[in-house]
Amino acid sequence: MALDLHVVTSGRRAGMVDRLTADGVLTDVLLRDALLHVRREVLLPHAYVRISGPGADPIDWRLLDGSHPDDQEEWLDLIHSDESILLQRDGEPLDALPRGEPLDALPHGPVTGGHMTSMSTYTPATVEALQAMQLSPGHSCLEFGPGPGVSLALAATITGPGLATGVERDGHMTAFAQRNLDRLGVDATVVEGDALEGHEPQAPYDRIHSGIGVPCAPEPWVEQLAPGGRLLTTLVTRTPSWPGQLPVTRIAAGTVKAVLRGRPRGYRPVLGYRWLNALDHRARIKADPGRDSATHGRRRSARSERRRPRSGPRLPPARPVDATAVRQVRPPCHRRLRGHVALGRIPDYRP
Repeated sequence: MALDLHVVTSGRRAGMVDRLTADGVLTDVLLRDALLHVRREVLLPHAYVRISGPGADPIDWRLLDGSHPDDQEEWLDLIHSDESILLQRDGEPLDALPRGEPLDALPHGPVTGGHMTSMSTYTPATVEALQAMQLSPGHSCLEFGPGPGVSLALAATITGPGLATGVERDGHMTAFAQRNLDRLGVDATVVEGDALEGHEPQAPYDRIHSGIGVPCAPEPWVEQLAPGGRLLTTLVTRTPSWPGQLPVTRIAAGTVKAVLRGRPRGYRPVLGYRWLNALDHRARIKADPGRDSATHGRRRSARSERRRPRSGPRLPPARPVDATAVRQVRPPCHRRLRGHVALGRIPDYRP
């Protein structure tokens, strides 16, 4: 028997909100109402599930089709879970994905190979980011890399009609997100463009949220921030396990204030930015193992002994640093101006 999605998903959203509230993740009343209101099944009509183990190449995927009765229970569990939802493989046209036919009857056979090029970020991270933005009715909001538009729909529900805009680099995802937002009746706009350039036509914005990680905040983002406005982005490093969260506030014309918070997670980096890859790194080490560590260690110890002073005061032991402490910093690619952070140009990581 076919599921009544309106009834079933209403209960799933309520359960998701209760879970996020009980875990202490969700505290904002306006965002809570938006999560109960926005129908995720419309924005996330399908999902890829990885079935290969870690390190497999090529990767085997399974496509869950929300319109197919055999997939609906697993699909509904997934899109209301705390997992990221994988939606697009190798930039494929999303209109070409099957709807309502058995997966084992697809003419192209198993979904093997390729890499995910768009996803919906797992819900706790979305909630954390939107709460940090402190959205209110009447705020104009700009989002970079909205993907299928889940966080954009939540922001638009809070801020009001016609005030939320997303900039998406992929044309297929842009059309996909805009069509589904229109089906929901959410008055938000998704435009195809380069997020690193911002979106000048609707500037300035009270809130700017980046769903992509950058090595430093691009200058156009801050230039398009309204006085008193807030910007939030992930500051990426070369390793996926060392992200930072960079909130920026415009103080006055030409001056912003920023803090850098160490975080256990963050958004994926801008297209073309290369992370260190464990598999490739191991292969390089195997091909060129370098110097013998024991011999090199003995040589270093001998040099240290020769350089150590025979007498004199001992240095105090180093104090541990709280990596999560909030402090004013000068992130890379920025320059200091009157005690605040003035932003410079981002290197071109796009291929």
